[in-house]
Amino acid sequence: MKQKFISYLIYICIFNFSFSLFGQVNGEQEESEKEKQIKEEPGIKVIGSKDKDLAKVPGSATVISKKYLEETNPIDPLEALRRVPGASVRFQDAAGLTPNIGFRGVSNEETRKTLVLEDGLPVSLSPYGQPETYYFPSIERAERVEIVKGSGSILFGPSTIGGIINIVTRKPPIDPKFHWKSMGGTNGYLSNLLQYGGTFGKLGIDTTLFRKSGDGYRNHQSFQVNEFDLKLRYTLDNESAFTFRLQSHEQKAESTYLGLSQGLYRKNAKINPAVFDEKNLSRIATVMGWETSSTSFIKGGIRMYGNQSSRDWGRQDYLFDNNANTGYLPQPPDTLGVYSPSFLGRRPGDTIFMRETYGQRNQDFKVFGLDGRGEFSFKTKDILHEIDFGARAHGEKNQNKLYLSKTKDYQGWITRRNLLDDFTNSSAANFLYQANNPDLTNNQQRKIEAYSIFLQDRIHLNKDFQLIPGIRREDVRQTTITIRRSPSPLEQSFGFSYPGVSWIETNESSMARTSIWLPGLGYVYKVAEKTDLFGGVHKAFSPPTFSSGFDPYGRQYNLRPETSTNYETGIRSKLPYFIRLETAIYKMFFRDQIINTNEASSELGARPANTGYSTHQGLEFSFAWDMGKSIRKTWSLEWEFIYSRIDARSNSTPNLLYSTDYNGNLIYDTRPLFITENNNTYSRDTRGNILPYVSRDSGTIALPFSHPKGFFLRNEFQYVGKQFSDLENTENETPNGSRGIIPEYWLWNMSSGYKPEGANWSVFITAKNIADKRYVSGRLPVGIQPGTFRQINIGFSIEL
Repeated sequence: MKQKFISYLIYICIFNFSFSLFGQVNGEQEESEKEKQIKEEPGIKVIGSKDKDLAKVPGSATVISKKYLEETNPIDPLEALRRVPGASVRFQDAAGLTPNIGFRGVSNEETRKTLVLEDGLPVSLSPYGQPETYYFPSIERAERVEIVKGSGSILFGPSTIGGIINIVTRKPPIDPKFHWKSMGGTNGYLSNLLQYGGTFGKLGIDTTLFRKSGDGYRNHQSFQVNEFDLKLRYTLDNESAFTFRLQSHEQKAESTYLGLSQGLYRKNAKINPAVFDEKNLSRIATVMGWETSSTSFIKGGIRMYGNQSSRDWGRQDYLFDNNANTGYLPQPPDTLGVYSPSFLGRRPGDTIFMRETYGQRNQDFKVFGLDGRGEFSFKTKDILHEIDFGARAHGEKNQNKLYLSKTKDYQGWITRRNLLDDFTNSSAANFLYQANNPDLTNNQQRKIEAYSIFLQDRIHLNKDFQLIPGIRREDVRQTTITIRRSPSPLEQSFGFSYPGVSWIETNESSMARTSIWLPGLGYVYKVAEKTDLFGGVHKAFSPPTFSSGFDPYGRQYNLRPETSTNYETGIRSKLPYFIRLETAIYKMFFRDQIINTNEASSELGARPANTGYSTHQGLEFSFAWDMGKSIRKTWSLEWEFIYSRIDARSNSTPNLLYSTDYNGNLIYDTRPLFITENNNTYSRDTRGNILPYVSRDSGTIALPFSHPKGFFLRNEFQYVGKQFSDLENTENETPNGSRGIIPEYWLWNMSSGYKPEGANWSVFITAKNIADKRYVSGRLPVGIQPGTFRQINIGFSIEL
């Protein structure tokens, strides 16, 4: 692997040198740096800011514009992304700090199947090993948001099976500019965004300070986010520039995996029993790059990126008061708090016992990579070829640490002390507790080496038809080393040193490899002026992550990567009379889908398995008509209609899932994927069932109005159809809230603002979920997760 790594570095260095060489070919251009910046947007482009850029994408793509973001002022990325055709989102916290986003029926759980980029580079704390969105770029900093779901995704990786989301932020402006935006409202929400930047000679600079905080929608759900972003762009000559970026993100949030039982949700949806749960996230990222301008024969760049993060998450243990055999479960002796709807009508599972045990799950992440990519064109006879090519070498080093602790002082502060949990011999447990054992019970080191290359050729067969073949190669090596402490003499005397005890003497190491070719073939056909027919077929994949690829002891499961073959075709048009239209139909054949173990259960849990096949097909439709412009008025009144139809179904019977106890014995998982008859266990047949968390019908109706004098008003109505929470398609809701139908719901949002013509200031007001609709957003990880409540914000912006 070292030789392979060196070969990739040499390749990228040659890549870099070729840019320099070709960059000098047209060195006599007299175009000024400011003119070039206006003409061509620098950096890695996923789609681009111009209409012609969107027309080049050989598949379904959506751009959430700067205008929309300025009018709606979202405080959560899900507010903007849920209007994208084919999107499924699930709210879990107060400000989208851990968003759940998926497209076209692919799992939205912590967005792990969707690639999230910021300005073209991956931003996950661990893009290959643990792609869950514990960090997501703040939507308040976005200039626009780009979403790609078709064959254009082969230019990026990994985890593109659910599509690509690219958050585009502000580049250093041409003229010095100061921007301040402040907003506050209900639920204690307050945010401030300060930006200053400009171009001074050859140096472009842009700085951003951002802070937001709030109390959240439920009790004990407060959060605080602080961000700093510095961008530098130094023009080296007429053809190239050096770029540098430094980012800092600090987050502190009362965040929990625990939802509500059915009875607690009906009593008061704002209840949050997990009063001690807290997540702290710290992330520092840097990017250094070199890029050529659009006047070079080869334009592109090379970027070295890295980030270092820590995510510490303490979660209090709990127990529902239900037992499969006896009904009600008695209150445990270590209970700190009891949350129950009432004594009348209470059923087993309605009550939650919050215990005094407290797990501290701390993780450290280090990411480093080199990304080089370029574009050039040439002709073979009369056929024009536009080539996109690139390579990346990427490394990750993660450390996963588990502490066992005790909560103390129910009023709100916690002392973390070492705990040996749930021993049968209580006197032995107390004795061991007094023995001053180390807090750290599990230290797992995780490493990844990943390499990728891609090549795409845009073949202009004639002036109207483009055929776009492409291919991507991904090579991934994952390694785990699990280190646990040795037993003390005292523990040996009590007999706790035998093999199989998960927190003593179970050192393990393992390695897994994934290598895959990802081909694609797309086309764009210009039917008429500003009307394009597009389509294609491509293969996408998502590698097994550390949570699904290895068991808690560090042994690999030998799982195959999840793959899908995606077909789609559609039309994208700007018609006369100010009409915009995009519609697409698609079909995806999903293979080797992985059901992931729930990391909330510490070291135990269901064994992940490749569960076979599923088929996803659907229709996406987006239409907008500006009635005001079409009748030649100075004001604008648009009618927007967005609709998605998704049919995602299982085509195979899942394998039996099981857990492993401390002694290595198998215990079949309690999730309803099997049935037991006459002491025999059978897989439950789920063929033809709808996949969980996929709404078959969803849509948005919006009426935005704007006047040239500076006034705007936007009404938006969003609909989400019913969903199932499990593969069994269970209709009836269980008392603990973890299974059952997720009913349909409507949301009404409105925003309004005023910016006088020629003024450098504006004021605005936004109202989300005006009717204060109470709805179930999801039932993961445990129990009912309520959706967002009413949120009303007012604010202003100043630009100097």
